[in-house]
Amino acid sequence: MDKLYESYEEDMITKQVFLERKAVRSRQIQKQEEELEDLRKVLVDEGNYPTVEQINKRVGEFRGVWSAAVTSEEKNRALKKLVERIVYDREGNRVESTICYR
Repeated sequence: MDKLYESYEEDMITKQVFLERKAVRSRQIQKQEEELEDLRKVLVDEGNYPTVEQINKRVGEFRGVWSAAVTSEEKNRALKKLVERIVYDREGNRVESTICYR
């Protein structure tokens, strides 16, 4: 951005070009800040790894509830024993998902 300002101040680019480039840079900065925030969330999540015993306990609870589940609501409750949240990232027709386990 500093180089853009310098180019504009030194009349190397027009005001219109400056504003267009500034808008593009601002969008890029915003997108990178959002990606950084997502990475910070993942980092916090990954810092809290469960032990093997905790994983086995959760899987056992899941199996018990899942096998007894009849309705969709009951199955969703069973899945919540394993999955904390699902993060979706959509760009056009492309969808990327990240599953955050408990």
